[in-house]
Amino acid sequence: MSEPRDPDQPGFAAPTPPTPSPTPPAAGATAPGEGWGDPSTWSEPASSVPSPQAAAGAPPRPRGRGWLVVLLAVLGLVVAMAGAGTVLFVTRTLPPYNAARHFLDDVSSNRVNGSHLCAARADNPGQALQDVRQRLESFGNIRDVSANALGVDRTDDTARVKFDVTYTGGRSSRTFSILVVDEHGTWKACP
Repeated sequence: MSEPRDPDQPGFAAPTPPTPSPTPPAAGATAPGEGWGDPSTWSEPASSVPSPQAAAGAPPRPRGRGWLVVLLAVLGLVVAMAGAGTVLFVTRTLPPYNAARHFLDDVSSNRVNGSHLCAARADNPGQALQDVRQRLESFGNIRDVSANALGVDRTDDTARVKFDVTYTGGRSSRTFSILVVDEHGTWKACP
């Protein structure tokens, strides 16, 4: 049932005998076109992947935890700095700021209160209030007076506190400073 085929038909060719394999070059000699020779002389390329260090079947070693340690260290440092800054603000900046704010509230509302004044000006609180108010009103009608918590410059028992005055009638606001002193543990304005 098989028909003889003509070797000249397309898709069919007579078998050819195998060619003998070339002899390998002598040691140290390089053959032209090396790597393109007989497949029986090809060699496996050297593996660039290192061999495993753990026994086969052992669980893989956990990796990538270094970033977590660094992140936790940085976050701890940020929290420590924020805590230190808060303590310094509460103990060094807040007392002089509060004293200036209380006195400036009296100036803003035109209320005489000698308890916010230092001993040098407490004998005549009405005059101290008028002196400050006249100086501020020389630029226009006062709408608002507010102390600046970031404008406290403290040196031991004295501090200069910056405050902003806003005027009515579209005038620009101005910045002034007031002297505040520590008298026996209580900060008081000393204009």
